[in-house]
Amino acid sequence: MVFLFAFGTIGAQPLSEKLKKKIDTNYVHSYHTDLIVRVYTADKGNHFLIGDNGNDLNIKYRSNDLFKLGVGVNYKWFGLKIGFELPFANSNVEKYGSSSSFGLQSYLVARRFVVDIVARKTNGYYLSLHGKAAEDISDEEVYQVRSDIKITNFGVNFIYVLNSERFSYKAAFNQTDLQLRSAGSLIWGGGLASSDVDGDETLIPDELLSEAYEEWQGLDKFRSYSGYGSLGYAYSLVPFSNAIITASLATQMGIRLNQLHFERQRHNYQTKLGFGGEIRIAGGYHFPGFYLGGSFVQSHFNSDVRFSSLQIANGTSFLEFTVSKRIKL
Repeated sequence: MVFLFAFGTIGAQPLSEKLKKKIDTNYVHSYHTDLIVRVYTADKGNHFLIGDNGNDLNIKYRSNDLFKLGVGVNYKWFGLKIGFELPFANSNVEKYGSSSSFGLQSYLVARRFVVDIVARKTNGYYLSLHGKAAEDISDEEVYQVRSDIKITNFGVNFIYVLNSERFSYKAAFNQTDLQLRSAGSLIWGGGLASSDVDGDETLIPDELLSEAYEEWQGLDKFRSYSGYGSLGYAYSLVPFSNAIITASLATQMGIRLNQLHFERQRHNYQTKLGFGGEIRIAGGYHFPGFYLGGSFVQSHFNSDVRFSSLQIANGTSFLEFTVSKRIKL
């Protein structure tokens, strides 16, 4: 609500006149005063990786989220999406188990900046093994289902677009602009993030300790808090009229506080530099009566835990397909 109010205050000014002066109309056309209505499907993913440089066995936890169907609107500064879970859209519950998630995942796309807000808790994961050593243990795609695993993510990420006169995130991600010609921009920003991983049992199954990770026996919780800056580049390709393909990549670097919690109340703490990245991809086509497209956003700020050779990473992703209609008011 705070972000919507702040955005609305900006919109109360004679913004339409300012936009006309700051947009290069050879590159971008604004539909700022039109109503955009949409129907979309979305898939939100969350993964957690444990690796050890001392062996060839990696452990990856993935969520088996429900596919979502939703509706949304965009008008001037205001945007709203409401999604509903589709119970029949789970991927093979008997094999992957079931996951449930609750929270907020919002992407506020303005002309000069983007603000991402994530506050999400996911319960239920399945475990798979990777690396050469995994072949000697199991040839199954799913090694184990862990309904007890819970991961909580909080984060705020800010991106500033330097060349907002010619490059528009809005054209690719909410269709309140139309990108007329190909253009790109340097992007910079920063953010705050936290990850909290809990299990009723240890995160590394006991039967794997004889193969690897023996010194990490009893690890049952992981917490991480970080602040970072980012720098990257974004580009929109207009291969032909009314079509758009947009991609952006940003490198993140910052300070991270990590905490490993073991059974019997043993803790390991670490503060050090952390590195990560974020990728955004979108594309679509404006047909005479509607827009059809998709987008993908993934953030992976590497936890960079290096107690001896142990490494832990957690990332989130958001995949959306949308059909939108522009209504001139």
